Amino acid sequence: MDKTVATIIAECLKDSHETLEKTMDGVTNEVAHWQPQGKALPISAAYAHVVISEDVLLSSMVKKTPPLLAGEWGKKLGLSLPHPEMDAKWEENFSKWSKEVKMDLPKFQEYAKAVYKESEDFISSLTDTDLTEKKADLSSFQMGEWPLLKFILRLLISHVDSLTGEISAAKGLQGLKGYPF
Repeated sequence: MDKTVATIIAECLKDSHETLEKTMDGVTNEVAHWQPQGKALPISAAYAHVVISEDVLLSSMVKKTPPLLAGEWGKKLGLSLPHPEMDAKWEENFSKWSKEVKMDLPKFQEYAKAVYKESEDFISSLTDTDLTEKKADLSSFQMGEWPLLKFILRLLISHVDSLTGEISAAKGLQGLKGYPF
């Protein structure tokens, strides 16, 4: 059977998720909460941000459904503080949050698995026409509408890959192996 572009894109997102999780191997609570110098994120904040962003952005801007976070998962994330809203005070609030948030890593990883499944299943269900004709509404970020394909590539897959790199670097600064390869 020939694969559709949507199926290939879903496989790419799955690969990004798997690389992120393999990069997280060996991360303990101490490693996760270590604060690097400067403005770099602790692993806990980078990991929480990338997973929560995927859940919220795909739900609100594409599917027009409540994120998993809004349901039962919101009560069992294992985070000491809620992720800041992506609004006008985002930079200030996120910077403060990233230094203060504490994570129960095993609890949060269960939520991450649910987010990954939701995203991968949704993208696998799309047609190639959906990818080019359906739009993601980014007007709340003053970015207008994007074709769904661009949204998935730039704001999902690219975001996971970028934050995986930050996590890998933070592990390296602590004398640990970052990427799994």
